[in-house]
Amino acid sequence: MKFFVPTASDDDEAEHVWAATRVFARDQLGWEVTDRRIFQINYHHEGKPYVAEVGEPDPRTGETVLAILESNAFLVCTRNRGVVRGEPILIGPEEVRTITDFTV
Repeated sequence: MKFFVPTASDDDEAEHVWAATRVFARDQLGWEVTDRRIFQINYHHEGKPYVAEVGEPDPRTGETVLAILESNAFLVCTRNRGVVRGEPILIGPEEVRTITDFTV
């Protein structure tokens, strides 16, 4: 899957939103954020399986996933959880089953 950010009008805006989301996450959490571009993450949380995918509703909040970042934990970012305000949804590395990156 080619890299995109939902709601971005073009590639330049997608790059801007993605970069700004990385900075916001770093500032909110105090953790370094890699430049890995993740499309989908399959994980278990409290014994239940979940799939978070960019462009689709997050299974736990119902908000559209705008970005998934890699840091000390994986960060699922929606408008209200990590993009415009608030902390992203945190997924511990031990919860992750599979990860699908965007293609280069």
